[in-house]
Amino acid sequence: MEMIRPEPERPILDVRGLSHVYSKGTPFEHKALDHVSLSVKKGEFIAIIGHTGSGKSTLIQHLNGLLKPTSGQVFFHGQDIFAKSADLRAVRFQIGLVFQYPEYQLFEETVGQDIAYGPMNMGLEHDEITQRVRDALEAVGLPQEISEKSPFELSGGQKRRVALAGVIAMQPEILILDEPTAGLDPAGREEMFDLIRGLHDKRGTTIILVTHSMEDAARVASRLVVMQEGRIFLTGTPAEVFSQAEALERSGLTVPQVTKIMMELRKRGIPVKANCFTVEQAMVQLLACRIGGKGC
Repeated sequence: MEMIRPEPERPILDVRGLSHVYSKGTPFEHKALDHVSLSVKKGEFIAIIGHTGSGKSTLIQHLNGLLKPTSGQVFFHGQDIFAKSADLRAVRFQIGLVFQYPEYQLFEETVGQDIAYGPMNMGLEHDEITQRVRDALEAVGLPQEISEKSPFELSGGQKRRVALAGVIAMQPEILILDEPTAGLDPAGREEMFDLIRGLHDKRGTTIILVTHSMEDAARVASRLVVMQEGRIFLTGTPAEVFSQAEALERSGLTVPQVTKIMMELRKRGIPVKANCFTVEQAMVQLLACRIGGKGC
């Protein structure tokens, strides 16, 4: 009897052969994306890493239709979002994009009104909007009473949380964050990463994080996508990507400090693996070496 094999899970988001040329046909023509293909599974936490100009921001602006590709396709739940029959407006409610310094985009008189703006545009009933505002405030760790305040009276960190709450209130399936900790102090960065991890772990939201920091990416993401000159240079788990530490260094990409230390120890004959990217991993290997082991 022939065994029936289940069909492989279809990705929630599928990018196929995406290219984008700015100012095409002019002296300023620039190819920002060059045949990029990327599949994202439901519930994944992906970090897109690369230098300024590597194509990170251009790529994510295609994922909910803010930019139209020169060539290639973007599929959301198997549907081409740029097809004539596609409802781009509905796609943008389901794929939330938070730009750098989103607090500069706050504009309503009160925090509650600002968070409610997206759900109102979705055509939801008043009671549903009110509940979504409450849920979004809770999700970003802000007290309910702050909804009556002007967003311009808040601290920088609170403003950023309000801006994020405005996207969360639309309950997107995918949340894309472009350098969400830019400009924050170390404590603020840690709080923001805790918040993002919570959205992923508690709500099952698919997260795509854009960053230039290998340390940040390694701390929170389960898969890394390294971009260089408009193409995907490397992709895989943090361990798989950082096992290519020397290739990353040759390309001018800075690996985590812990990885650099472990690489140097290897050069000096200490049998540790160079694909460590957290202090905890390094400690395990160093302790194993101390008691006569061969690392882990």
